[in-house]
Amino acid sequence: MSVKAIIFDCFGVLVEDSMNKFYDTHLSDQPEKVAEIQRLDHLSTTGKITWDELLDEIARISSVDRNQAKSELDINPQNLELFAYIEKALKPKYKIGFLSNAADDWLEELFTKDQIDLFDDFVLSFQHAMNKPNPEIFALAAHRLGVAPDECVMIDDVESYCWGAESAGMRSIQYTGTRDVARRLEKILD
Repeated sequence: MSVKAIIFDCFGVLVEDSMNKFYDTHLSDQPEKVAEIQRLDHLSTTGKITWDELLDEIARISSVDRNQAKSELDINPQNLELFAYIEKALKPKYKIGFLSNAADDWLEELFTKDQIDLFDDFVLSFQHAMNKPNPEIFALAAHRLGVAPDECVMIDDVESYCWGAESAGMRSIQYTGTRDVARRLEKILD
């Protein structure tokens, strides 16, 4: 089956993942606290608790002032090299999807209007009460793009999420850098 759509993860792919940076800065020697925040993050990305509730818990668990935690977690620099690649090499030929484990809709805070316009559809996990690596959310992303899962390639930085995409019938590439992804994607697209 030929590829008709390429779907991108947000945090760790399209923008830097501030949560991992927060863990490294404040909890690098406390894996049990990281695990607790990750458990709560799962609840937020499936819409069971709000981002504000998660932020309160992150502050409590990490003993970092809530305003400081929010400030640090709001720093998500864009991957401009990847956006340029999407715009020039991919958008003219393929549908472009966005699939993120997200606790809220931060699209307008993270991206410019031109960047948002590159995407044909957005699936934010909290709006659907499921998140990656559940194969159903990948199937939903394909369906919303009007293609079959086997016509999609998922780009994600988390290995288990790549496995989830493959369980849904997609091909996947684990993001390690824009040039590497472009090289690996070109092999799939040829």
